[in-house]
Formats: sequence, structure tokens, C-alpha cells
Amino acid sequence: MSVRVTELPVQHVAYMRYVGPYGAHGIPELWMKLKKWMETHDLVSDSTITLGVAYDDPDITASEKCRYDACVVVPASFTPDRWVNVMDVSGGKYAVSEFVGTAHEIRRAWEALYRSWLPGSGFEPDDRPCFEIYRGNPSVDAERGVFRCELCLPVRPM
Repeated sequence: MSVRVTELPVQHVAYMRYVGPYGAHGIPELWMKLKKWMETHDLVSDSTITLGVAYDDPDITASEKCRYDACVVVPASFTPDRWVNVMDVSGGKYAVSEFVGTAHEIRRAWEALYRSWLPGSGFEPDDRPCFEIYRGNPSVDAERGVFRCELCLPVRPM
């Protein structure tokens, strides 16, 4: 697993929230809903950055209570509407790993980051939420549901 530790900037985002099991159960539908909203607000381009923010550990939190936000980076002056809220996603030090796969496979990639890389890294997770960064069009193979993103685990030195 290739992981780099880097400083990421604060991201101002418009977002929609999903509550339920992580993975392929409801999150792809949330992304479709956000993408339609983004299209109506002219927020889709090759330089669009979207984030998927996961707040809960599914090994600790009941799956029906796990929270996930589908986000699009917007200017600070952006005004929310009845479909989206706005917030800042924390910047700082993150362990970042590239992912290419499906919604069914992403949980295994997160588990590998936590269980394989983290123990010998000299870092520990901090209190900020994990997130995924999607740049431009993240689709690799739309027919099979394969996409590309960066897994971002907030860390601090031990």
C-alpha cells in the first residue's frame, strides 16, 4: 500500500448527508443526487473537486447510524439552498492513499490503511473525520462501477 503523509488545505464545501451503512447501500444514490444538483448549479467541470466525508467507525457505530457527506468544493461566498448545507472540511496532516475500485471494495481499502499501514507508521489518527477526494470525473469504468479517489486519514505524530 502506497501512502504519503501531507498537509491538506481546509475545503469549503456544499454537502448532502446520508445516514446508514457505508459502502454500496445508499452512498451511490446520494452521489447521483448531488451530481444532479451540481449540474443545475454549473458546478461540474474537469477541475471540480468533490469529497466524501465519513464520520463514524462502522466497527463501533451501528451501521444504520453511520454518517456520510457527499460534498463539492465551492467558493467561500457560496450561499446554500434547501438542498445543500455548507461547511469547512478541516485541513492539516493526512495520510493519503490512492484507491481505484468499486463501492463494494472501498471499505477493504480503508481497513488496510488502518490495519496495515497505520500501526508501523509512527502516526495515530486524530479527531478529524476521514474523507475521500474525487478530482474531476472519478469514473474509471462506469459500467462496472469502478472509480478513483484518494483516501485521506487525519493523523498526528505519536
